[in-house]
Amino acid sequence: MKKGSRVILAIDLGGSKYMVGLISDDGEIIKKKRYEWRSYDADEIIKQICTAVDAMRQGYPDWHPELIGMTIPGLADAQKGIWKRSGFMGVRNLPIAPILQETYQMPTFIDNDCRACALAEKRFGTARDCDDFFYITVSNGIGGALFLNGKLYTGAGGSSGEIGQIVVEEGGRSSHGRLQGTLEAYASARGLMANYLEAGGWERVQGKRMDGRMLSALADEGDSAAKRAFERQGYYLGKALAMVCNLLDPERIVIGGGLSLAFRHYRQSLEAELEKGLMMGHDPRLCVLPSILGYEGALLGAAAVALRAVDREESESG
Repeated sequence: MKKGSRVILAIDLGGSKYMVGLISDDGEIIKKKRYEWRSYDADEIIKQICTAVDAMRQGYPDWHPELIGMTIPGLADAQKGIWKRSGFMGVRNLPIAPILQETYQMPTFIDNDCRACALAEKRFGTARDCDDFFYITVSNGIGGALFLNGKLYTGAGGSSGEIGQIVVEEGGRSSHGRLQGTLEAYASARGLMANYLEAGGWERVQGKRMDGRMLSALADEGDSAAKRAFERQGYYLGKALAMVCNLLDPERIVIGGGLSLAFRHYRQSLEAELEKGLMMGHDPRLCVLPSILGYEGALLGAAAVALRAVDREESESG
């Protein structure tokens, strides 16, 4: 950590877990801790976050964060600091940033988790040298975010980049939304598991709880069903990303989320389907890369959300 660096209290909220950390403005993770949610009730969410923040501050009193940055699963009003909605968590219009700002007397900033991760990729990660890229997170769900002309593009209503809702199989699997055959239904962690079962993996599962990391290990061992499941995942990701590229012409695609760590298993089928779907065929400028930020990408994204606000303030005052 450089002398004089600013320290951010970063909070990454996920569907099953949340993380709290201290991050320097050059991207060094000073401290971090992961927690499991006990309850999704709005008041309990605030209590759980505050307990974790208090523990972090009391446990490391020599570090003095100046800002709070937070990632939000679902829809977020970044200007007002309101967590607007999160599907399966049941959150609605929770003014989470104003509550934490008043509690800790620190400027507090939030944004959607995918957009936050895109900010982290631009500031600390795979897209530091790129002004036009598409970020896609492949995890329990699938989301995306756009960087165009060096700026995060949020769209008229703040929900741009939702690639997970692109239909890749007409009349296909049901998702948690009203659409059928979406990319999320076929290429998220849940979709990957369904691919595995359909490829014959049910014989291996036999009631066991499986996840992407386990399937990646099976594919490494040569399990044919796991290899076919990843091949199918790459096919659907490539199909959807070709639509994005034909519309927006990005220079780079960055894949984040937990399943980015298994990129080697679906890279070939993704790139083959992507090239097949491109309007102009092979584009030597376009590259698809996994995030270099790993599991900490969203935590760094929370820090990047706070630093974006600092950048704006300094730009306006300068």
